[in-house]
Amino acid sequence: MTEQRLLTVSDLAIHYRTGAGPVQAVDGIDFDLRPGEALGLVGESGCGKTTAAKAMLRLLPPNGEVPRGRIDFDGRNLVELDPEAMRKVRWKEIAWISQAAMNALDPVYTVGDQILEAMNAHVKIKRDEAWAHAEDLFRAVGIDPARLSAYPHEMSGGMKQRAVIAMALALDPKLIIADEPTTALDVVTQAQILARLSKLRRERGMGLLFITHDISVVVQTCDRVAVMYGGQIMETGPVREVFGTPFHPYTMGLTNAFPTLEGAQRELISIPGSPPDLLNPPPGCRFAERCPFATERCTSETPALVSVGEDRRSACHYPEQVEAFREKAARNDTWAVVGERLNEPVQGAGTIEPVAADSPLLLEVEGLRKHFPVEQGFLDGLRGRHKDRKVHAVDDISFDLRQGEILGLAGESGSGKTTTGEMLVRLQDITAGEIRFDGVDITRFAGRELKAFRRSAQMIFQDPYQTLNPRFTIFDIVGEPLVIHRLAEGEALERKVVESLERAGLKPAEIYRDRFPHELSGGQRQRVAIARAIVLEPRLIVADEPVSMLDVSIRAGVLNLMHRFRNELGISFVYVSHDLPTIRYVADRVAIMYLGEIVEVGPTEQVIHERKHPYTQLLLDASPEPDPTVVKPPLESAGEIPSAVDPPNGCHFHTRCPMAMSHCGWEGRDVVTAMSEWRIAGKEVEHLGAPELAGLDVYLSVRGGGIDAARQELTAILRAKHPSLADAAAVSPDGSVALAVHFTSQASPRRRLIAREHSVACYLYEEEAAGS
Repeated sequence: MTEQRLLTVSDLAIHYRTGAGPVQAVDGIDFDLRPGEALGLVGESGCGKTTAAKAMLRLLPPNGEVPRGRIDFDGRNLVELDPEAMRKVRWKEIAWISQAAMNALDPVYTVGDQILEAMNAHVKIKRDEAWAHAEDLFRAVGIDPARLSAYPHEMSGGMKQRAVIAMALALDPKLIIADEPTTALDVVTQAQILARLSKLRRERGMGLLFITHDISVVVQTCDRVAVMYGGQIMETGPVREVFGTPFHPYTMGLTNAFPTLEGAQRELISIPGSPPDLLNPPPGCRFAERCPFATERCTSETPALVSVGEDRRSACHYPEQVEAFREKAARNDTWAVVGERLNEPVQGAGTIEPVAADSPLLLEVEGLRKHFPVEQGFLDGLRGRHKDRKVHAVDDISFDLRQGEILGLAGESGSGKTTTGEMLVRLQDITAGEIRFDGVDITRFAGRELKAFRRSAQMIFQDPYQTLNPRFTIFDIVGEPLVIHRLAEGEALERKVVESLERAGLKPAEIYRDRFPHELSGGQRQRVAIARAIVLEPRLIVADEPVSMLDVSIRAGVLNLMHRFRNELGISFVYVSHDLPTIRYVADRVAIMYLGEIVEVGPTEQVIHERKHPYTQLLLDASPEPDPTVVKPPLESAGEIPSAVDPPNGCHFHTRCPMAMSHCGWEGRDVVTAMSEWRIAGKEVEHLGAPELAGLDVYLSVRGGGIDAARQELTAILRAKHPSLADAAAVSPDGSVALAVHFTSQASPRRRLIAREHSVACYLYEEEAAGS
């Protein structure tokens, strides 16, 4: 990278006009970006990241204005450009990748037509040339060019996001602004997209401005980082130096709030309080109210962003005390002082030692299944489609949970985690199997029996914004379960609600009890949801992604609460998440789910370090690591989770497994995928026609060159996908103009105990057992 600057932002301020006055969303920020460099813009919700990026494209809403500052891009000040000149810059020189790919694609146009529209808006190009360019773009982002004719609803979430990236690359821009481009995606899909984006950036020499709240993604993706808080930049510098040796207390708080997957276990730190009100921003340092090291100078004098090393700057009055600050910031008792000042007591996790292996069982799940029927329309019947199609959401799983244990349930979206959790508390009916709670099967409970059971089993949902009644006060929300079960009234009700709120970290309860949900922050709302879950003093809580929608600074407090409730109240948890670092932090054991099945289960540390199942290895490889000393190789190709309506033959993971063997369950659909990947690699299919599936088999017409040439081409295509696919395929002529490819039906592997409490469902271990 050269010292030349592609983008320079100087003293940029952005205000939103409101009836109460201007909201100072961005207040005098400075940063720059070199050609070919990736800069991460990191911070909590509301810090001004997206507002600053939209100002660069002049896409602020009507009430947004830039009262001062410059945005110099490639020799021009974008703030001063007229609308027509700015229109020529957008997409041709600066492209945008939005957070929600579905919102960025028009549902009534094919994806290919939308890419062509972006090209035609800026350059004159013939349709066939534009289409050929679009095919190259799809190959570059790892999509079969044949999918250019698909509509957005016909593509998966990861495929849509890659299509948006292809659209952003259509005119070879000098700068791409990516606004939380992977927030709504699975960890595996996220890793593939980030690897692809980084590769394309390096190959094309583009600058990348990456906006996110997730420092682990920035550590693995970006060269430099700018940490924002309250509309201002707190710290900038090379990404691994900033998060390895932070200078600003806010950066220290962020790094200590992230759980690590590869490093040693440590207690997480939560930052008490909330970002400042930018309608009336406080004087001095914006972080002073939440900073454990703040002095009177910090609350009256705004610190300048000054140099603290080579290519490093920090906005703190006391850079000379940084070593002492780093040491103290790694302890929860340091931040407890801030919590007391803000009436938000900081609670540590207590012990994070796993529960004893000989603890009595609370929950036993045996052969659990949940199938959802697929609705069929009138035309489906006319087309001869099966009427008994169903989604295999959960497909014959078994596990147990001890008293006072936290069990992590990990996997991608569509693996069946949430459905399993909802069945455990009987929010979903069971298709087959048993759920024994204290030895009693609860699957047939109804009426009074079910109501009585729910006193002992509660659920914490993912979204604290939608799970609290907006018309109820906090007192009414937390007290409602007690009223429903007729367990308390009057003073007893008051006492129990106050006790639950304070246990959940909302102290003193009097401050919160008469408020409504919209008057609380996201983290406070989730604590209210937790207080509601524990008010009945249940023995089991299912926590479904309870921190995925929370800012990093408050996630740690919620995770620590789970540890405290396990330690102090003996509550057992099933913690559902795709985030393995948080699972490692909270869970005693972990069960890895894939497409409705549990493929590996065992003690958390053992599963993470030994990673016996290839899918466990994939999840761990895909999980971004916040530790700046850990460099993970890019994960460029891992495919996508198959449909649960028609699960794969044999081992469900064989379609993505690098270690798959010929007897793992290859089938005709894998031949179709192999041909698609052949085209993605830019190779032509010369002798084979379109494949036709017939059960596990597939039939291919021969287009030219004869049966032998077609057979050789097919073998090359199958071996390029996986050598064992070619070994499993029984290829034979079907007359003189077609090839038939036959496969054998294979059962899904059963879990096998490979060590104490550690079992794996994989044919690799079945083979090992057979030979031992």
